[in-house]
Amino acid sequence: MQMLEIIKWELERRKVTIFWWTIGSIILTATILTLYPPIRDQAAQMNQVINQLPPELRNLKAGGINKIDVGNPEQFLNSQLFYATLPIIWIILSITRGNSILGKEETDHTLELLLSRPISRIRLLLAKAMSLFFEMLIVGGLTTILVLVLCPIFDLHVANSRLISVSFFTLIFCLSFGYIVFVLNAISQTTRKIATIIGVVASFGGYILSSFSGLTDWLQQLIKIFPFHYFSPLSILNGDVSKGLVLYLVAIYVFGTILAIAGFNRRDIN
Repeated sequence: MQMLEIIKWELERRKVTIFWWTIGSIILTATILTLYPPIRDQAAQMNQVINQLPPELRNLKAGGINKIDVGNPEQFLNSQLFYATLPIIWIILSITRGNSILGKEETDHTLELLLSRPISRIRLLLAKAMSLFFEMLIVGGLTTILVLVLCPIFDLHVANSRLISVSFFTLIFCLSFGYIVFVLNAISQTTRKIATIIGVVASFGGYILSSFSGLTDWLQQLIKIFPFHYFSPLSILNGDVSKGLVLYLVAIYVFGTILAIAGFNRRDIN
């Protein structure tokens, strides 16, 4: 059995689930984008209300922005779509798949059957990782196409290159949490037990801490170890990708793969 066959097999057996995740992502995105014209027309009143909220509550939707302007296309896309809404959906998908793509197979004792075929552990592990990537790519890619189509229709005039860039970085950022879970499942039985907890804390825990980091000085220092501190869709929409975000993503995917291969090669499979 070759890597390509495993990838096809994974996507084939997940096709119904992938379809519904894609539909959910697309419907939610379309609904939000259609709201921009009426929101823009009442932006002055809405901005006044939103900007009177405590900074911590504003940060839950828009990140560390001092003043929100929902009539601005970039700020609307940041606060209503790319900072919280899509990441919540995509992170849940990536963590659940990152945990089950190896963990469920091992629990069901089907991983041993795959390894009994003429394929090395490394190739099997990489095929599973690629399956996770392609599943996320299908959901995120089709959602991105919808964004590119609907933004001009609803007067969200942002360059296509920046829409593609923010969608890409949002997708691989969300996928990184599922990849952390996948890597921990691969390394050992011990790390497998805490994989989902680590993924949830790193993602949603970091999101909450990042939103409330302005409350105390020590929290501002603590949040620097969480990925959400470096995630700023608004900056990407304005053509600036954080170096911290790039370094985090490179570290997770490169060193995570190395650790996963090293651990998976030497551990027992139950």
